[in-house]
Amino acid sequence: MKIACLISSLRLGGAERQLAGLAVALSGAGHNVTVITYREGDFYCPLLEKHGVEHVCLESGGDAAVIRQLAVYLKASGTEVLISFLAGTNIKACLAVRRCPDVRLIVSERNFNLRMMPHDRFRLSLYRRYAEKVVCNNHSQEAFIRRNCPALRGKVLTISNFVDFDSFRPAETAAPSGVCRFVVAARVCRRKNTLGLIKSAKILKNEGKQFVIRWYGLSGKSRYAARCVSLIREYGLENVFQLLPASHDVCKAYCCADWFCLPSMYEGTSNSLAEALACGLPAVCSRISDNPLYAKEGENGFLFDPHSVADIARALSRAMNLGRDEYQEFAAASLRTARSSFALERLLDSYLRVIKGSDPLMTVCPSDDTGTVNQ
Repeated sequence: MKIACLISSLRLGGAERQLAGLAVALSGAGHNVTVITYREGDFYCPLLEKHGVEHVCLESGGDAAVIRQLAVYLKASGTEVLISFLAGTNIKACLAVRRCPDVRLIVSERNFNLRMMPHDRFRLSLYRRYAEKVVCNNHSQEAFIRRNCPALRGKVLTISNFVDFDSFRPAETAAPSGVCRFVVAARVCRRKNTLGLIKSAKILKNEGKQFVIRWYGLSGKSRYAARCVSLIREYGLENVFQLLPASHDVCKAYCCADWFCLPSMYEGTSNSLAEALACGLPAVCSRISDNPLYAKEGENGFLFDPHSVADIARALSRAMNLGRDEYQEFAAASLRTARSSFALERLLDSYLRVIKGSDPLMTVCPSDDTGTVNQ
């Protein structure tokens, strides 16, 4: 089958990694696969080249030009199925497929919406008309779409992310002792709640806790990042809270830590959480979205309310107080969770079922109106 996978670029990023991995897996399953992009960014091109997956970059020239070029390519290439990733790209895919009625469109939602906005209504209305299936990478977004767009209930489903277990695997290190090392791999921004974690670190330092937090994701000169840097200095946390640029070898960062932390205000399925679990790290995370499915309270992690600095500090403190044997049990549980939830074979099988028109073996996890996953 001729399949095209569409995303804006192949720059270093979670969605880009997922699409490139899916394209390679579909090619390995015997399909004729092409990856289509329309912006600069080639970080994952070597992966595609290694596995013989064609990459086509459309000429730039504005959204209308991209849509027109995409439609022309789909017709000329004989594409049967188009798989599109990310909201803006999905809109372009819908408008291109409008001109190519023989192309089956599968759109992938990689985000988690807190509320329905006008642009969301527009996007979902396009899905209703032009998409055969709407694949979410988290159950909370699926529940959001079902709740706010009943017409899509027969089209929407969840297929979780995958992890490359050859690249992300546990390090041969002993259980934590002395200084407890936390790692965060996320952008320094309001959504990821960097300030909340900094404020909780102050509480822990005042309590005499021995720890270090390394946050990988500092880039640019945003006001929020500048406020974070300033607050670390104001609180005298320079020795315990480090803001670092995003790492191209994030696996090494995980393997130099004892715990993974993700204090986000809202989140879909976090690639960094999945990768950290694959490295055998227990997790301390916000009690939001799908996090409780993977960072399970008292089994391989601790959860907190991201709006409460005191609750964040409480969860981090519980992690620091965990005994050596308990820690090893948490680490083993993280690895089991990763292997059962994020295998590439599972993602490939699910997409193949969607492409063939059969029902994927997905378990729908209901969410309440706040978007918090019910356990």
